[in-house]
Amino acid sequence: MQRLRYIVLAFYWMGWGMAIATLPARGQSGNQSDITGPNPIEIITNPDPDESESPTTETTTNPPTNTPNNPTTSTQNSSERNEDSSSSSVSASTAGEVDRLAYETQLQQASTGEAVQLLEEYQALDFCNHLKLERCGKVPTLEQIVDLLNQSWQETGEKSSFIYITSSQESIEILAIFPTDPNLQKQSFDDGEIINQAIVRTRVPNISKSLIRKTVKKLRRDITNVRRTSPIYLNPAQKLYQWIVAPLTEELRERNIDTLVFSLDTGLRLIPMSALHDGENFLLEKYNVAIVPSFGLVDLGYSDIRTMPLLAMGATQFTNQTPLPAVELELEAISQKSWESKIFVDSEFTVTNFMTENLANPFGIIHLATHGEFKSGDLENSYIQFADRPINLFELRQIAQSLGWTDGDRPLIELFVLSACQTAVGDESAELGFAGLAIQLGVKSVVASLWRVSDIGTLALMGEYYQQLEGSPLKARALRLAQLKLLTGETYIADGTLHFSNGRSIVLPPELRAQTNINLTHPFFWSSFMTIGNWN
Repeated sequence: MQRLRYIVLAFYWMGWGMAIATLPARGQSGNQSDITGPNPIEIITNPDPDESESPTTETTTNPPTNTPNNPTTSTQNSSERNEDSSSSSVSASTAGEVDRLAYETQLQQASTGEAVQLLEEYQALDFCNHLKLERCGKVPTLEQIVDLLNQSWQETGEKSSFIYITSSQESIEILAIFPTDPNLQKQSFDDGEIINQAIVRTRVPNISKSLIRKTVKKLRRDITNVRRTSPIYLNPAQKLYQWIVAPLTEELRERNIDTLVFSLDTGLRLIPMSALHDGENFLLEKYNVAIVPSFGLVDLGYSDIRTMPLLAMGATQFTNQTPLPAVELELEAISQKSWESKIFVDSEFTVTNFMTENLANPFGIIHLATHGEFKSGDLENSYIQFADRPINLFELRQIAQSLGWTDGDRPLIELFVLSACQTAVGDESAELGFAGLAIQLGVKSVVASLWRVSDIGTLALMGEYYQQLEGSPLKARALRLAQLKLLTGETYIADGTLHFSNGRSIVLPPELRAQTNINLTHPFFWSSFMTIGNWN
């Protein structure tokens, strides 16, 4: 009976698959083509759209068109399962919901290799369904992930650990993948020794979803309350550190890891990871930090960003939003670096000029200094503000497609910076929109903020970021170094002047001098900004 049910559902998903476009969506790494999904028999509910009910708050929509074997019973290793399912894909059509509880049960019971595939599949489904992508890419095997981490290490000299953090009903699941000894890498992944060296998996018990979300909200609330003189944010920052990072402390130190790349579950994606605190230091003081939707949804190719031209656009005045008087100074500061650059401010910051310039010039970096907001609900609710009108994220993706950003084997845009945005806390769709921005635009990396930082704070951090990027062209590392300059007080404001760590200074105009008593060492000013996507 179980087998018959599987066959029936398989034909059902094949029917959906007939409607899917054959070309994959962009914004993915070059090692992907299609994606599999969790077993529909075990974790898909309401497979018939005509019989669907309202999903609970713990569900996500849209199952895949084809599925691997049940990971709780399969005897195949993850590599074999991946090869068997290489022709399946994710459909943007709503055809059912993923049973979150069943997924969590499978994850806990799965072997390590199977757990990696389940995590990749679920994250890809989550993002691709919300972003309305027709196809998302091939699920990478554990061996492919380790190979690419090793390759990244060889190309950049920085060792990265890829860390999945998943919350279940009463625990946190942590699975970290590390680069391995190149000599050991020559062995087959069927050898248990290489799997043991590549992966650390642990579970933190007695931490409920509600407690996690409550703590995340408190951290954000306390950090953004910059008027408080006492560091009340340290309490939730230290709790989250103990739950998420502390279980890996010894492994990270022994393996000399430089960069922590997090793939975060629902409710965790809006944590200002750099501000987590071990009781003595912020995470920022030890590691470069980045977030990604999943390993399979990131392009990991490395390019030296210093050779790429820059398009910098922004506005100081808006019809229905607060002014950003420091934007013109910000654009001037970043364009004075070694990049060939073009600047458009205020009335020149139009949708037409944006499209015209990108059609005419092969920019590698795009910097938008303007309001943006990741809001609840569909992509159409979230937007980036141009001088002439707002562009919702769905329309922005259409523009990106028309500009050819999503064509070819690799992204054309190396870095997309949005320097004055904010994200609705505690909302799953806002989380997905923020963390999935690089995917939907077809760009390699995004730097954006979780909350709206002060105008001067943004000017200070962005000025430092491009300065650090010029000397150390690794995105997550450059952001960390810039954030450290604010944290340590090397970048500061005194007597109406903003002083950068390299000795350069900017005399602030009268409209900004009222803000010159701010303390840039506070995490409100530096921890909001995150590297999303490719961290190199």
